[in-house]
Amino acid sequence: MVQAASTVDPRAERVAELRRRLAAMPGAGPSAASAPAAPAPVPGVAVPAPVAPLLPGGVLPAGRITAVAGGATLRVGLLAAATASGARCAVVGWPELGVAAVAEQGGRLDCLALVPDAGPDPAAVVSVLLDGLDLVLLGPGVPAVAPSRARVLAGRVRAAGAVLLVGPDWPGAELVLTGRHCRYGGLGAGAGRLASVSTVVRCSGRAAPARSTEWTASGRAVAG
Repeated sequence: MVQAASTVDPRAERVAELRRRLAAMPGAGPSAASAPAAPAPVPGVAVPAPVAPLLPGGVLPAGRITAVAGGATLRVGLLAAATASGARCAVVGWPELGVAAVAEQGGRLDCLALVPDAGPDPAAVVSVLLDGLDLVLLGPGVPAVAPSRARVLAGRVRAAGAVLLVGPDWPGAELVLTGRHCRYGGLGAGAGRLASVSTVVRCSGRAAPARSTEWTASGRAVAG
């Protein structure tokens, strides 16, 4: 009686053996293989924790221009959070800024450069600063530039991978953060020391859906 020849494919046996070896490796079992990869963090600059959920990746996105509207409280808070994280920042054309307010919010003054008088062309000053810094903020009194100049500066921001914060009238901003004071703490019936101020922060624009949250800063951060 003649026995049938074996039909086992040696390549199949080799593949099966490789699969057994891979499965035996630490962290290489079926659960690890099927686990989704963690999303890559979005590059950018840190913001106050309550504001983070409003923004793509929870940060001021690098390479983009963000407009900031409302009182000075939000601008001060953004500077404080950015410098506290180690980001190198500059403020252009805002001589009234009280750096004590930035420090009280936890900001690092050694990470903050000030250019109170930017001269007749603040945009040119910003273009130079973008090469060596993570964030540049234009003061609320700095006027917007023409759309053609704004497009050139936007290209510089993208190339440098930095964050530029501008006023609400700046053309081409991809995000807009608006702050509105809603509640004050520490004040009694006409007396007392201002201990905190709560601000409703709204994020809108092409780069994120419109959303709002409430953020509370200590009193000295209220600069206007």
